[in-house]
Amino acid sequence: MKKKIYFLTIVVSAAMLFFACKKNSTSPPTVSTDAVVISGINATSGGNVTLEGTTPVISRGVCWSKNANPTIADAKTSDGAGIGAFSSSIAGLTSATAYHLRAYATNGNGTGYGEDKTFSTGSQIKSISFYAGWAGGTEEWDITYDANGKITKIDVLWEGSLDKTLNFNYATPGKLIIIKASDSSISGTYDINASGQITKDDWGGGEYASYEYNTDGFLTKGHEFWSAADHMKYQVDYTAASVTQITTFADDGVTAKKIKAFTYTIGDNVNGIPQAVNDITGSEYKALANLFGKPSAKLVDYFEYWDPRVSPIVKKRSTYTYKFDSSNRVTQADKFLSADSSTETWKYTYVN
Repeated sequence: MKKKIYFLTIVVSAAMLFFACKKNSTSPPTVSTDAVVISGINATSGGNVTLEGTTPVISRGVCWSKNANPTIADAKTSDGAGIGAFSSSIAGLTSATAYHLRAYATNGNGTGYGEDKTFSTGSQIKSISFYAGWAGGTEEWDITYDANGKITKIDVLWEGSLDKTLNFNYATPGKLIIIKASDSSISGTYDINASGQITKDDWGGGEYASYEYNTDGFLTKGHEFWSAADHMKYQVDYTAASVTQITTFADDGVTAKKIKAFTYTIGDNVNGIPQAVNDITGSEYKALANLFGKPSAKLVDYFEYWDPRVSPIVKKRSTYTYKFDSSNRVTQADKFLSADSSTETWKYTYVN
């Protein structure tokens, strides 16, 4: 009797092992979906392939649709292969539209999907105007985009009249050339990466500025190369997809000469208002369309800045207040500078 029971146990165990192996051999990968970060009509997400099954993961990314539970038959990104975490960038979505998104991973047995995430896009910024008493007037940038959210033209107005037009040319792969329409000899030449972010500003004569980004598409470092040497100029730190601190370095590339630390409101920056990286880009409009990485996920409440070389440390503060339209879009941002009690005003309009 014991021999029969022993034999039956072996048979049952072998059968269970056979069916388990058979199930595993036909299982698609296991993948999770990251949170979605929105900037105007662009978005970032990604996922993490935790189990690839018994055959390798040959493709992965995110897929999206206006309907729940999108599949790879819908729009999708392709973000490499294998197990582990990955990031996905999406451009050219429809503004003010609700979407569903899932991470996916495909092996020889099929496609596995992560959780369905919902998000709504913001609006593209149509124009930005800037006024401060010290500026002596109001400057406005009127922006034109292509279907994928790239800037193609900016009309620069001074006191309501056209001052100059800047045309953005992407005809050469990996390059962006900004040309002043009234004088084609006045232009800027930039290297751009696959996400359209500026990686190098060529000044000519072997001198240039260069920029680094993290895997989530945020600007992290700025360098200047001149006098045959590399000079670190900026270090940018983040928490929860928003800039927490920008450190500016002296010409030696080592000594910190200015630190700016940011505190944010609870409001999401869904329309991609550029605020924190203006010191690095040199202009509000250049930070648009993710040219210098993504804007912070939240709206700035205030920032403090100081010279770390001075003892004792003396901190100055600039505070923002906002006005919104009926669609909860920022129409005006007023910045109060405590150092001299002056105010700067930024006004925004939107494409639709």
